[in-house]
Amino acid sequence: MQRRLILPLLAAVALGAGAGAGTARATQIVLTSKAPYWTVGERDNELSRACSLSDFGPTRLGELIARFTGPDGPALLDVAKGSGRNLHDPKHRGKPNEDYFFRNAGTTSCEVLVGGRGGGAVRPSSR
Repeated sequence: MQRRLILPLLAAVALGAGAGAGTARATQIVLTSKAPYWTVGERDNELSRACSLSDFGPTRLGELIARFTGPDGPALLDVAKGSGRNLHDPKHRGKPNEDYFFRNAGTTSCEVLVGGRGGGAVRPSSR
């Protein structure tokens, strides 16, 4: 009786593992820096709010990554391009000349830093 239950379970696990392996995506590190993460760009409050509501953000978490490895402000940020690469933007807020860096993407505390804008980087209030 136990064999009848175990065999279908093993088959289901094997099929599930095979299906999951085909959907894996590689991570591409697009930036590595020893500078604090907040120096990458200006924080945008409107885009940060949209990101926290899942209305603006990376299409695939972990596909494009920026690594900040210094002692002050280390972080891994998701990256999306204003041209549309890896960007979920149903309301077309993105601009082609900007790069978007997401801290805590996929959460309600998402923070969007914008590279390619005129202003300067501002240290986040949470630090």
